[in-house]
Amino acid sequence: MNNHSICSKERVQTTLALHEPDRVPIFELAINSPVASEIMGRGMLVGIGGRMMGPVRHDYSQQPGGLAALTLQGIKDHLDLYEELDLDLITLPTIYYEDAEIKEIAPLTYQFTQRSDGSWRIIKADLEADTWGEVDCSIKQQGMDGFRRHVEYLEGSQPLTIPPAVIQALKAMLAPHRRRFLLGVADVIQPNHTSWFQIFLEAMVLEPELVERYLIAGNRSMLNAMDAQIEAGFDGFIGGTDFAGINGPYFSPAMFRRFFVPRLKEITGHCHRHGRPFFKHTDGNITALGEAFLTECGFDGYHAIEPAAGMDIFALKKSHGRRLTLLGNVDCGRLLCQGEPEEVAVAVKQLIQGCAPGGGYILSSSNSIHSGVKTKNFLAMLEAARKFGQYPIRNNE
Repeated sequence: MNNHSICSKERVQTTLALHEPDRVPIFELAINSPVASEIMGRGMLVGIGGRMMGPVRHDYSQQPGGLAALTLQGIKDHLDLYEELDLDLITLPTIYYEDAEIKEIAPLTYQFTQRSDGSWRIIKADLEADTWGEVDCSIKQQGMDGFRRHVEYLEGSQPLTIPPAVIQALKAMLAPHRRRFLLGVADVIQPNHTSWFQIFLEAMVLEPELVERYLIAGNRSMLNAMDAQIEAGFDGFIGGTDFAGINGPYFSPAMFRRFFVPRLKEITGHCHRHGRPFFKHTDGNITALGEAFLTECGFDGYHAIEPAAGMDIFALKKSHGRRLTLLGNVDCGRLLCQGEPEEVAVAVKQLIQGCAPGGGYILSSSNSIHSGVKTKNFLAMLEAARKFGQYPIRNNE
């Protein structure tokens, strides 16, 4: 582990204040198990790959207290990994606390049935690509009526939160890592990675009040979960809901303003009342959303500024860099998967020289360290960040 003149938390806080710390902070939203296991030299229960979300979660769920055991081991592995890599920000590890029965209904195909209301969803895992996705669910089968029933259930149920026992365990496990900037998770709920997303988009046009009720009910639970994470000691929050694909947003700027801006402002306001910053992650090209996304929601940072979708981090630095901290955007597609360490170092140097002067920049990949990333390229990215990220930034090295 490297010794620095200031601790990671102070480094991040200085960066967020738009001042220059000793070096550029380094962050990753998630690191999947194959890469983590190669780095640590042992099997790691981390990340959100197909193996973890499919067979591992299923197998643990078949044992009494299995998901709690998976959660605790996953937290330990996650913290060990981020410490080994000396990352400045540590994200909330995956917490497996769903109250669902999990059955394998076909090879690598799992049905999750909620005990509370009987709703169900089916996911399929691909172990070769280490990916997974939802292929069917009760709302998709029931259509708009299913969405209505889901909203009514959310409105009539107690707000979801992280179980107190998990919070207490998390607080104790985080205690040795408080010199890092601990980043919890919060965001509006939007079903863009579900099999019923088309129904949600149709409802935005046909039944807008229903969508608003859904988002309001989701925020009720989200604020509750945020309070639990604040109690556990997290220093800030990041939201991972995607609003766009490679060709642009999923909906019009007017719809974004109507449905999402009020709920996002509620989340950022809650963060700020508790003295915590809020970073917003989204994939895709959000250019069409303009100031509604970049300014009106009150985000403190924007991650991951996807280059493959045409997002220009250097232009954003010029236009919004005196107000918004930028996090990203080392290409985790072609570059980290297919490139060589020398190419990675060049890209990191260019990013730092273009984005780091004046503070307000945290280096990370353009999404996460997924299972297709070459471990040597990820390590080259970290090495280059420390080599070229020392302040003051020089452009002639």
